[in-house]
Amino acid sequence: ITIKLVISGTGNLKLISNPEIKFPDDFEVYDPKVDNQVRLTREGLTGNKVIEYLAIPRHAGTYKIPGVSFSYFDIRSKSYKTLKTEDYVVNVEKGAGNADQVIANFTNKEDLKVLGEDIRYIKQNEVTLQPKGSFFYGSMTYWLFYIIPALAFIIFFIIYRKQAAENANVAKMRTKKANKVATKRMKLAGKLLSENKKDAFYDEVLKALWGYISDKLNIPVSRLSKDNIEEKLRNHGVNEELIKEFLNALNDCEFARFAPGDENQAMDKVYSSSIEVISKMENSIKH
Repeated sequence: ITIKLVISGTGNLKLISNPEIKFPDDFEVYDPKVDNQVRLTREGLTGNKVIEYLAIPRHAGTYKIPGVSFSYFDIRSKSYKTLKTEDYVVNVEKGAGNADQVIANFTNKEDLKVLGEDIRYIKQNEVTLQPKGSFFYGSMTYWLFYIIPALAFIIFFIIYRKQAAENANVAKMRTKKANKVATKRMKLAGKLLSENKKDAFYDEVLKALWGYISDKLNIPVSRLSKDNIEEKLRNHGVNEELIKEFLNALNDCEFARFAPGDENQAMDKVYSSSIEVISKMENSIKH
């Protein structure tokens, strides 16, 4: 059974969570397949988000699938509204043969075949047996079971200590070179600005801002977000006003590319404010 939901509108549809469909417990439910068909227009991001749900009933019978609810904020009426589909009634008939046979072909899960009513995937492997008494105390095999783990632990400990020392040096070098790397990226952004390459310019400025904080605080970019960056900077002695200024620089960079108005003026503003906030951070962050 395949149920397809299409969400259409204007905005960042990729951020919309997939509506939940409560299939009956007797259904084999697969991960939904999502297709974001979004394009950039004068009104902003617009398009469709197509979600396909696949479920396979295990037994014959009549099943009811509750309707799907979707809530959104209507900017015209300035209120939340909820859309709901009708309930689905599915009549599943028993197939031919003594046992149920179900074959699924879906991109998010491997092929599944039911071979009986309660047994799946019977695997046959060769088993090696040893005669009784062949493993005895004091043999070479006995001592190897003790020696090999001990040697492995010692080797692992030496490698760990060596990597820890190397990582400490790498982290220190990243912190020292954070401003230099950011300056290099902003120089490239300045070149893209003069060439009026809008998208490439904003991407490079964002890399400079996030990359600088990542290198300076020695935190991977994947672990940084607008939600936690305030606490990270506050812990390193950065004042609230400068933290707010840095977040504003990020927001301006992300939204300026889609904002109406003079593109060159917006790009100049983002460029100058980003250079300024990086310079202030360099003088403010404490280790």
